[in-house]
Amino acid sequence: MKLDWDAKHGPVTGPINTGLATLAVGYGGHTAGMPWEWAALTAGAGLIGTHIAGRRHKVTTATLALRAAGWLAAGGWCSWAIAEGPWSQTALGALLAGVLGLGAAMAGAHHVEEKAEAQRVEQEAAARRATLDGKRQKIADEWEDRIVRVCHGTVVTIVGVEVWESGGGFSLDGECGAGGTRWKDIAVCKEQLAADARLPEGCGVEVEAGAHRGAVLIHVSTVNHLVDDVPYPQDYSPLTVNEAAPIGVRRDGQPEGPVNRQASMLLVGQRGSGKTNLMNVMIANQCRMVDSITWVIDLNGGGLALKWMRAWASAGKPGRPPVDWVADTEEKARAMAAALVRVAKARKVGYQDREIAANDDKLPVDAEVPEIRVFNDEGAEIFSTRSRRKDILRGIADDLVQTLEIARAAAVNETTSGLRATQDVISDPQILKQSTFKAGMKVADDAELNYFFGYNHNASAEDAPYPGCALVRDGDGQVHPLKVYRLQPAQICDIVKATADRHPELDELSRRAAGEAYEQRWMNTDHLFGGPMPEPVTVEPEPVAPPKGRGVTADWGTTPAGGEAQAVIDQADEARRKLHEAMNETGARDGDLDAQFMDILAGGGVTWQPPAAGEEPPAKDGDRDPRQALVFEIVAKAGPDGIGPEAIRDAIRRLHPSVEVPHAATIGRWLAADPRVHRPKFGRYAVRPTDPRGE
Repeated sequence: MKLDWDAKHGPVTGPINTGLATLAVGYGGHTAGMPWEWAALTAGAGLIGTHIAGRRHKVTTATLALRAAGWLAAGGWCSWAIAEGPWSQTALGALLAGVLGLGAAMAGAHHVEEKAEAQRVEQEAAARRATLDGKRQKIADEWEDRIVRVCHGTVVTIVGVEVWESGGGFSLDGECGAGGTRWKDIAVCKEQLAADARLPEGCGVEVEAGAHRGAVLIHVSTVNHLVDDVPYPQDYSPLTVNEAAPIGVRRDGQPEGPVNRQASMLLVGQRGSGKTNLMNVMIANQCRMVDSITWVIDLNGGGLALKWMRAWASAGKPGRPPVDWVADTEEKARAMAAALVRVAKARKVGYQDREIAANDDKLPVDAEVPEIRVFNDEGAEIFSTRSRRKDILRGIADDLVQTLEIARAAAVNETTSGLRATQDVISDPQILKQSTFKAGMKVADDAELNYFFGYNHNASAEDAPYPGCALVRDGDGQVHPLKVYRLQPAQICDIVKATADRHPELDELSRRAAGEAYEQRWMNTDHLFGGPMPEPVTVEPEPVAPPKGRGVTADWGTTPAGGEAQAVIDQADEARRKLHEAMNETGARDGDLDAQFMDILAGGGVTWQPPAAGEEPPAKDGDRDPRQALVFEIVAKAGPDGIGPEAIRDAIRRLHPSVEVPHAATIGRWLAADPRVHRPKFGRYAVRPTDPRGE
């Protein structure tokens, strides 16, 4: 049993403790021969002290009277007991009667206090509401009723209404009712609130935390500010990575943008959604910053940087270029990505004294040691599962992911864009998890938003239905719509001219770490400034074996030569060891499944040969995927208890890295159509017992 020493006395424990204490004082005073006047004086002092304290805490008159009566009764009995003795029948009876009377009085006083507290809260809310004028009062009453109606009886008292200066909506400041209601409980119903309010298309409700955990802020837009373009501001004043750089406006017309210093960013959106415009807006902000330089990776001929570099060239190349390094080929991107890792590591070691002097565990940035911001346009060309089959693209991706993991404190950050918020485009989970600022332009459906923002984000693709609209989340904030500024090519020229003398140079330590690749970054780049394109390098393609069916890639349907068999076995053993280590870390081992997996590793992939023609179900020529035979072979080795699609995918991935792993649904479809296979358990496949291979 655990005692709560902070708990207050109730109608039962209070009288009992008071009676025992009074009896102890009376007995002790009588035994010690203490003058009875001392007890009377002590009771009087206690009465005065509790009365003053009660007045300061604004307790009710009933409670003050109860406390005064308690002190008078206790003081009188103690004085009597000290003078005459506490053990007489009359004295003990009087004490018992006083204890019972005190308990009854305390129960009544507690009820009065609770009722008075409720009235006080209502009076304070009414006083705050009294400051609202007639129009605001009407809005407050209307939304209080709406919240009760839509949010399953939740009570919120609206204590403030602020009409936006733009005239496009208002904000409500609310106090949640008793019972532990949170602002998140109301945020779940924001779509229903917008529908109940009959808001126009493009308008909505946004809910966020209030001044304390029991408060809520509700932003209601009544005019659709998301449909019309909002030009990039004509103000080109200096910016810094340590302050927010606006990229657009919210529904209330207020500008908003991320703080760049520690933020890696991820942008996704379909073609025509305005994703490239958003990248250009961010580069415009980069041009205005006095403590950041811009590098660009764009394997589509450097398209993202072209307008900026050609605008700089047409202006006569004043100051420094708006983009400090452009990688428009795989080789240049490989050199830049490797340089990023070297720069991050060099800064971590070389600028320790700078961090100590600033009393900061992050590198202080300024014009002398600027942040490096890398824009990776159409990241699917590097990070997608298809691209990672190519060695040079896989190397670029690995270095960029490593930079994302280690370079935040060193002020080396990335901004990546992609066409879709799906795993095949953003294949590495670190890109998604380590990107603190996310912007989703037009996406196919809400399922992509769930993968992008995580579940329970309370946003819908319908909240940003127009080109140039984005659903954004900065850190742990709420997902909300934003209208991105529109930036035209003519304004790009103006920005380049106005900010040409503002771009910092790369610091000497980082320059040395970047190496020869950085010093030679402008070789073969005349096309960036309007010159001719360099001659393409002709590479003879390697001979490729003719495909054996749909979806066939290199090395499928082939068996490694005898000299490579041991290497394949070693690779399988290493995969088994790593998998078992992970299993040991996450939970208990299953002996049966472990034995099945050992059988698969022992015979499923190392010496696999296509099954005999008579053992396969009939299929039309050209319709069979060669991976079906591989899947069936793994099922046959799994034994009579069967194996699940995900386990089959893992076995293929570990034993046949050159084979594209089919989707679990595809494996299920193949096995369901194979008459040799049945389901011994739900979600598991095995060879039918009548088949000789299943015995």
